[in-house]
This record gives sequence, structure tokens and C-alpha cells, in this order.
Amino acid sequence: MIKKSIVPTGILCCILSVLFPLNLTLTDYHDPTAHHILDAEVVEDQILIISAMVQGIEFYNISNSGQLNHLAHFSLSSGGGGGQGGGTKSNCVRATGNIAYFTSSNGLYVVNISNPSNPQSLGAVSGTSNLNLENLDLYENVLAVCAHDDGVLLYNISNPQSPSLSSTISTNNAWATAIYQNTIYIGDDNNIRILDISNLSSPIAIGTIETSNAVKDLAIQDNLLYIAIGSDGVNVYDITTPQDPQYLDNFNTGTMANRIATFDDKLAVSDWEDIDVLHFDGMSLHQVGYKNTGNRSMAIAAKDGGFIYSAEWASVQAFEFGEIAQADIDLNTWELNYPYVENGSSSSLFVEITNNGNETLIISDNYTTNSQFTIVNPLTSLVPGESQNVEIIYNATSSNASGSYRIYSNDPDEPEIVCETNGNIDGANIGEPAPDFNLSYVANGNGNFQLSDHLGEVVVLAFFAPN
Repeated sequence: MIKKSIVPTGILCCILSVLFPLNLTLTDYHDPTAHHILDAEVVEDQILIISAMVQGIEFYNISNSGQLNHLAHFSLSSGGGGGQGGGTKSNCVRATGNIAYFTSSNGLYVVNISNPSNPQSLGAVSGTSNLNLENLDLYENVLAVCAHDDGVLLYNISNPQSPSLSSTISTNNAWATAIYQNTIYIGDDNNIRILDISNLSSPIAIGTIETSNAVKDLAIQDNLLYIAIGSDGVNVYDITTPQDPQYLDNFNTGTMANRIATFDDKLAVSDWEDIDVLHFDGMSLHQVGYKNTGNRSMAIAAKDGGFIYSAEWASVQAFEFGEIAQADIDLNTWELNYPYVENGSSSSLFVEITNNGNETLIISDNYTTNSQFTIVNPLTSLVPGESQNVEIIYNATSSNASGSYRIYSNDPDEPEIVCETNGNIDGANIGEPAPDFNLSYVANGNGNFQLSDHLGEVVVLAFFAPN
């Protein structure tokens, strides 16, 4: 935070205009039928496709870039062409012209999107129904599909409706891929494998990049290769010479860099809790935009002109990147989840509020909706670039205390912000002993898993929707 007491007012305004001119303005929001959203794709700057594991796929007209004009809700098991996809769960998507390709729980699907208000499934590609398919990319007449330990499938799509398998690249765990000219880059565990695919039937390995973490996504723009590596942020490499990539810089996004998309000369990053906008200026990769979306940002798409589309767990949001003349409120978290607190005791947590706009953020009101949560230092007005850590104490008097911390301000696109407050919820609370359980393995093992057999070890539980 800039200390106003030691900087003259005139100089302060000058400094703030340099340090805080750019951010993300919310321009539209949609709550679609689909949820567990996993991917997003912009097609020729006109159509946005959202691919979700549950309840299908969504199509939007984004010719008016800041608006999400919903066109259609679509399932791979519906539409013409004999889709044959009953129960098929969509995963990732790439599209070109009038054709979109979807990886799914039941193979690689081809969809005619010439009329995005009425997409037509053309069915699954032969030989893919038994594969665990992930990310994919296309470039001119080449389509590459990641299939984890079954490698990367390379297709000739000179006939877009009927991909023809040319070759398969062996991998340990292919998760992400990007094609640039005659070169393919494959995220294979903690490595980027680089191959020349001038002859699509016989790829030739020409290089490798080792990364500090598992590769989540790849993006290429102007001979720069961006690599999303989860909790280690984003790396950038110069690939002017593909067989000799040069490391340039890293930016640690702070949470988990999951999916990335280029626009203009910048990179949009879905960082789980927020969106980051990064720019490589020839010397370093640095943050030039930020927005905590309030939701779990799973994937991202972008188009030139500064428009970013955040595909979240169960929602879609559109943002415009650029200078914000007015006030702009940002929270570092939209949830305060307190550890278990004995009745009669208390616990404190903080939420950091920042004004990323260019006018003073004026707070008209801020309060908690549950009397068990008390604000120690109510939020005051913030000059551009200023932050305040608001302390909220949870005073435990009964179980399952839930409520919210609400902020009302002069931010034009988010005049009301709601941060949830949860204490001693019904279920698992931080600091409580985990209840023992015994469950049978359904994959990656046999027999039963007993939690108490793993005392002293770190156990991570990940919950997913059942098939």
C-alpha cells in the first residue's frame, strides 16, 4: 500500500496513474445450464463455446465483444448426424471454421457449428471411444489430441468432418499440446516434448524443456511459448529456434495457473481463484491486470481488443481489459472459512480489499449479516492503488454459523460485493480431526482404503461428480 503521509499529493497522483492504470471490468455474466465447466474456445472472434463435464455445452454470440448472447445449449448425444453419445461428458474443445472438435468421456467428437444456434453432432471418431482424452489443438490441416499415457494422436483434417489418423506420439502422460507451424509442443508430466511434424506420419523429436511442475496448458504467440505449470505459475520461452528454446522468465500467479489464452500481446491466465493478465516486455513477464472473479476459474478464452471470457465451475463471465477511469473494487477472497472454534472462543480472519481503479473507492456501507461475525476495522474509502485488510472475528456461540460480509461502494460494475463467512459448519472444519472411513477402490488399486491406516501421512481427498 502506498503511504500517503510521505508522498506529496501531486506526486502521489502521478505515481498511481503509472502503477494502477490497467485492470479488468466485468461486462457480462451468465448462469448456464452446463456446469463443471472445463474449457472455452473463441471461434473467429464471433462465437464462444463453453465445454462442460455436466449438462453439456453452451454457445454464445460474442460479436458484441463484452456481451454474452446465449445461442444454444447442446449435448454431444443430441443433434443430427447420428451422434451416438448417450451419457457422453464433454471435456475440451477446439474449433476452426464450421467444425468443432470435442474430447469427451466417450471419444473424440466432430460437431458442425455452421449454425451455432443449432449445432449438429457428426459423431465420434473411430478408435477413440476407449481413450482417456484431454486437451487438443489444431493448426491449419493438423489436429493433435492428448490421450494421457496413450500418447498424442495426430490427425489430418484436410477434410474437417472426417479426421484421418496419421500417427501417434508415445508419451507418459500427455495433458496439453500446442502446434506452431511445423512444430508440436506436448506437455508430458513435467516436460515439454518438442517434435517436428513436417511429415505428419513420422514426427521427429527435436528438443525437450524440463519444468518445475506438471504442465497444465500451453499457448504460443509471436515465437513466445507460454507454459502454465499450476502452483508454480507461468513460464515463457523464446522458440524462434524450436530445437533450442530459450527460457525468458516466470511469473508466479499465486494460486494455480490452469488454462491460458493469448490476446493482443498479452496472456490471460485462469488462476483458479482469479484471472491474471500477464505481459512480456522483452525483459520480464509481469502482471498488468487482475480480477478475483468470486468463482472457481477453470478455463479461459480471449480475443484481440482486450476481451476475456472466464469459464468457471458453473458460470461464465466476460471482462474487458483496459484502463479503468472510475473506482474498481477487488477482494483477495470471496470466502472466509474459519477453523473449528469452541463455543465461547473466537478466531480472526482477514479479507484484503484493493481499489484498482483510477478514482477514489467510496464505501457507502459494509456489514456482516450474522451477529457471530464482528468487523474490527470497517472498510474506509480507498484512493487508487490503496488496500485495506479488514479483520472479521468469529465469536462461536453455536454450530453452523454462516453469513456474509457485504460491501457497497461506487464501483460501477460491482456496486455490491458479498464475501461469505462460515464458522463451525456442518461437516469438516479446518483443525478438526478427520473422521475415519473405509471405502473400496474403484480405480487405480484394489481392495479398500482405510484412512486410519495412513496416520502421519498427508492425504488429499478430491471429489468429482460420478459418471
